Amino acid sequence: MKEVETEGKTLEDALRKAQIILEVPLEDIEYEVLEVGKEGILGIGSKPYRIYARIKKRSEDILEDFLRNILKKMELNFKIKKIKKDNNILLSVEGENLGRIIGYNGKTLSAIEFILRLYGAKLGIHEIITLDIDHYRERKEAQLVNLAKKIARRVKEEKRKIALNPLPARERRIIHLALQEDPFVYTYSEGEEPKRRVIIAPKEL
Repeated sequence: MKEVETEGKTLEDALRKAQIILEVPLEDIEYEVLEVGKEGILGIGSKPYRIYARIKKRSEDILEDFLRNILKKMELNFKIKKIKKDNNILLSVEGENLGRIIGYNGKTLSAIEFILRLYGAKLGIHEIITLDIDHYRERKEAQLVNLAKKIARRVKEEKRKIALNPLPARERRIIHLALQEDPFVYTYSEGEEPKRRVIIAPKEL
């Protein structure tokens, strides 16, 4: 049960009853006073407080509802998995024939993620919002890590720096992180968007 009407001699009593029924901390409850109570005289004419209480929607639930409404208009069969960890919210969409909402090189996916972030910012959601569709980002990250390590081996063997093709900021960051612990190479970015690229260079030991 996510919503309930309760009564109490005081507002606090009504809220405590709602908390017991909803089984969440008080800070996770939002409520409306349906009827203001009064004590009466010697109990005569007294009236209890009556409230309507419900569990506050969490940031990830609000974003899931918004994303679901977008995808339903595309007549897709899908399910959404949401994960909140620290200051990050991941919404992962799984289903069939999701290629058209990934788009070429993930451009449609990135556009939907951008809309989600704008919506979240408008509602005061401060977490970092990430969208993945059919594990596209997961696969892409694995490909980029493999590419980074492959190019790093060439850099070590040939003792020269190598420039990768231009990449979006998110993908450049994956390359940097993949090689940050490598004692023989270092990485940096150069150029202007959208042609900014990662350089992998040998360290002088």
